[in-house]
Amino acid sequence: MEKCRIWIRVPIPAEDMQVLRRDFPHVHFMMDDGEMRNVEDIDGVFTDDPVPENLLAHMQKLRWLHVTRGGANAYLTREVKRRPIQVTGSKGIHGRSFSEFAIACIFVLAKRLPECWENQKEKKWQRVEPEDVAGKTLGIVGLGTVGSELAQKAKALDMRVVATKRTAGDKPPFVDELGGPEYLPRLLEQSDFNVLSLASIPSTEKMIGEKELRMMKPGAYFINLTGGKAVEEKALVRALKEKWIAGAALDAFAKQPLPPESELWTLPNVIISARAAGATAQKWELMLPIFADNLRRFTTGAPLRNVVDKELGY
Repeated sequence: MEKCRIWIRVPIPAEDMQVLRRDFPHVHFMMDDGEMRNVEDIDGVFTDDPVPENLLAHMQKLRWLHVTRGGANAYLTREVKRRPIQVTGSKGIHGRSFSEFAIACIFVLAKRLPECWENQKEKKWQRVEPEDVAGKTLGIVGLGTVGSELAQKAKALDMRVVATKRTAGDKPPFVDELGGPEYLPRLLEQSDFNVLSLASIPSTEKMIGEKELRMMKPGAYFINLTGGKAVEEKALVRALKEKWIAGAALDAFAKQPLPPESELWTLPNVIISARAAGATAQKWELMLPIFADNLRRFTTGAPLRNVVDKELGY
């Protein structure tokens, strides 16, 4: 029986690789050593980064691409979309880390901690005026896995939660108001904290511009977790400088890393983090069971889970 060949392009810990080799004796795992050979024999790829087009052109046996993220638009290159390659993602594992990060940002902004840190640096004894989070309205743009976990945490903090979803459907009990894309203006107008939790796909690009930023309350905060290209950066810079909104916490950007010349770096009412929201020390224990389950399905011909719609991008 010919072994199935799976190219591992992620740094799986050695002990976890031993388990995979034990559980899948008929799979030949090809490790990414920077000098991959015989790529034409590869049946599947587990990857963190998009596979270069020049390699894909030689991988004519490739039938499956499994990625570390929930959204997979970045991996849907022309070659991947052209061929019958099934793409699966790690949907569902990032809800906890992203939602916890969003809650942390809400508290940091509401309690004016950046001002406290600046006062500490300058050895200045100056009291700030923090806000209570309870009773405030949280607007979640994109009630998917991350948005749903965030909404549940916010309700536990006695926040009012409003949200949008591509297809609204039934409203869950932890959301006070839910609407489709047409509900966005109403959400922005009433929210004290606006959180973007969107898939990075063409349909969400530049959905937050000057018009939308001016809809927000002057005392509102903007938190972007995932939709880097969903925000027009020039408009956001102006909104922050001219105080259309109170401040922002940004973890996703149109250009990553954020260029040194970006004005966002120097604005006093902005918190910048380098794609930290989805990071977790437990990522392998969350991610590997999904990969292993799909690998078993792939090798036995069963339907794969978390299959990405190549048109939607997730």
